[in-house]
Amino acid sequence: MRGPVSPEQLHDLGRIQKSQLHLLALINEVLNYARLESGTVRYELAPVPVVDVLADAEVLIAPQIVARGLRYVFGGCDPALRVLADRDKLQQVLLNLLSNAVKFTPEGAAGSIEVSCDVAGESPDAAVHIHVRDHGVGVPPDKLESIFDPFVQVNTSLTRTAEGTGLGLAISRDLARGMEGDIVAESEPGAGSAFTVVLKRA
Repeated sequence: MRGPVSPEQLHDLGRIQKSQLHLLALINEVLNYARLESGTVRYELAPVPVVDVLADAEVLIAPQIVARGLRYVFGGCDPALRVLADRDKLQQVLLNLLSNAVKFTPEGAAGSIEVSCDVAGESPDAAVHIHVRDHGVGVPPDKLESIFDPFVQVNTSLTRTAEGTGLGLAISRDLARGMEGDIVAESEPGAGSAFTVVLKRA
């Protein structure tokens, strides 16, 4: 409408859009956490195919992975495996975990994000584990439990490169527990982190 756009203007517009999306993500995180805290979140639990949710999450996270030069490694999952979950909320949990994995893994071909699932035992009511592992900076042992607290970030220095509100993991664990499951974490500084979503088998 205003005529040709110069390369410099395109660059500036791209920065504006990136800032807008970042602000929107921060606002949404705070609003989501407020809804969880107020107890107004509704869960529609039903049998959900794990492979389908993982495939949807992979499509949504792929641009971030490509942009940082990382690899997505799918370790496999039984196509028949189903969990008792709210599909949209499970996808939100997985996207939060995958986004964190991408954010805290250094750029380059050596970095990878690994996703897999398995069943903890042979009994019909054995829990299903969905694993998201990165090979990033890791979390110190004394911070491993507190990272699930709201507004907690491992690195709070002004020079940290990973931005966010510190609500993603708090929201994710609350959502998992709202689906009668949980999230557990394992990590080693400098060697990466593994987050496991634990849900009932459907």
